[in-house]
Amino acid sequence: MKCKHKKLIPLFILLGIGVAFLAGWVVQLLWNSTITVVFESNPITYWQGIMLLLLFKILFSSHYNVHKEHHKKMHHPQPEFIRKHFIDEKDEEDTGSDTC
Repeated sequence: MKCKHKKLIPLFILLGIGVAFLAGWVVQLLWNSTITVVFESNPITYWQGIMLLLLFKILFSSHYNVHKEHHKKMHHPQPEFIRKHFIDEKDEEDTGSDTC
């Protein structure tokens, strides 16, 4: 069985880069149309928009996964039966040979 999805990897990489550049342009456009008018500041460049996007990503989503794992363990614990019988079997199945 051939893996047809491997041919799409370069397309997804290019699509991801395109979305990142588009997001920077959108941040620049929104910043220049709102913040410069409201606070009478200087407009920002495209690269400053990219840096703002990166800064917001770091500030507002850096610890989400850590909190999410803590929440799952503390507030939704799994019974001992499920941990012993189902999770171990699932982990063994996931480590099987993958030909793709």
